Amino acid sequence: MKRFNVIVFVLIVFLTATGLRLEKNVLEKLGMAIAVGYDHREGDKINSTYVIHQIDPNSKSSVMTITAEGLTSKGARVAVNRKSNKKIVSGQLRVAIYDYKLAQSGLLPLVDTLFRDASIASTVYMAVSRDSTEDLLKHKYPQFPDVGTFIVDSIHQNIIDEQMVSGTLHEFLSALYSTADPMVPVLQRNGDTVELKDVAVFNGDKMVGTIDPKEAFFLKTIRDRYKAGSIELSLDTNQLGDIAKNVKDKTVRVVVENIASDSTKKLISLYPLKFQVAIKMKGVLTETSEQFDLGQAKVIEALQKQMNKQAEEHIQTLLKKLTALGSDPIGFGEIYRSQVYRSNLTSDVWHEMYPTASYDVNVDMRIVRLGQIQ
Repeated sequence: MKRFNVIVFVLIVFLTATGLRLEKNVLEKLGMAIAVGYDHREGDKINSTYVIHQIDPNSKSSVMTITAEGLTSKGARVAVNRKSNKKIVSGQLRVAIYDYKLAQSGLLPLVDTLFRDASIASTVYMAVSRDSTEDLLKHKYPQFPDVGTFIVDSIHQNIIDEQMVSGTLHEFLSALYSTADPMVPVLQRNGDTVELKDVAVFNGDKMVGTIDPKEAFFLKTIRDRYKAGSIELSLDTNQLGDIAKNVKDKTVRVVVENIASDSTKKLISLYPLKFQVAIKMKGVLTETSEQFDLGQAKVIEALQKQMNKQAEEHIQTLLKKLTALGSDPIGFGEIYRSQVYRSNLTSDVWHEMYPTASYDVNVDMRIVRLGQIQ
């Protein structure tokens, strides 16, 4: 019995060691794509740039970047394989980036190809690049040699910190196949770093414009719930009344952090088409550009009143901008369809109706605590 146990133990050790060796040998033959960028080229060709991780003790770098052209994204990937001594696999892909021209002409063919690849997770981040994605991904960044992982981590942490909207492959397609519209972050190379610049908004699968980070903040307060957001506002000194009588600057800047928010949206009129948007926010006043006696209730009330007024103006401007662009990332079409019995609303019909919509906006922002005041 003891001899049998020894034989079994030896076999297990042998098989385990052999398996590890085989797995290592297989991995050494693979190039694992972490990021891919797509650029439009003349003749409807697509230029693909892959950031690839490799396990190769003989290589000077664990990251390589390869670019190739094709008539389709799959064709470009085959061309990339021909330039590599590794077989390129997409199971570890974390971000797909598209240049402006491709995004404006329509991303569905490219996105659908990713979705149909069973090895690619639906949680892959999507982004649009102001620059050529080839330039973005092939530039030599002294601070982070692995640009693919840097971009993925940057998008992820900004989404977690609620400083950026989320635009995964799943979220893009879910919006596309409803009456809502997708939105994804915009990347821009600035010297030797990559910034999350704006948010690209779409009509269907075509990018129709961008909104800046402040507009994206208010979009998120309408669409979602904030748990830890922050905003900087510039208040008109003349509108603050007696509390600002000694202030010389035309504006008073305030910063509110740790914002928790909730919103309700409903259709209040069919003819003319009108929606009501009500937002409640509470946060910590962490900074002001002027010294106020914040222990006085009238000071807090005056600040809150002007913060609410300015927030409402920002939101009205944002909503008018989105309706003019024909982009509905908030999902007012879904609200219409849920409230109007037997509306049979399609995406095409909604996008014809949407530009006529108007909005009744009410913001109730409360300062619940005082933080660092300058």
